[in-house]
Amino acid sequence: MSWRRIFGHRFVAVPLAVAFLVAGWNIYIAFNNGGIIEGEVRDRAGAPVPGATVIFFERNFIYYQELRRTTTDASGAFRFDGMQVHVGQLEARTEDGSHSERRQLRLWFRAQDTEVAPLIVATPRG
Repeated sequence: MSWRRIFGHRFVAVPLAVAFLVAGWNIYIAFNNGGIIEGEVRDRAGAPVPGATVIFFERNFIYYQELRRTTTDASGAFRFDGMQVHVGQLEARTEDGSHSERRQLRLWFRAQDTEVAPLIVATPRG
């Protein structure tokens, strides 16, 4: 019996294909599981917002509770390290009272490294 005939059979080919997909997915996870969540905070004009507070809310059973805070640098960038979460929300706030809408964050796996789209802070009402 030839190898081509053995590996061409669906009862062999399908489990092998699934095994390769699972192995590939696990290799991807191994190189992208640092728990890094990073992005930028910008105003409506697109300018970076330095010194803004970015809050990460973790999903609880019933509600979202604050897990961590960080501050943006001079270029409006923020970064959270070691985040062991699947689902959460991000919000940016500034000292003058302006804030962004909460952005839902859903990851494929726990501690996935991800870069989020810019959080846009609105002008405060008043």
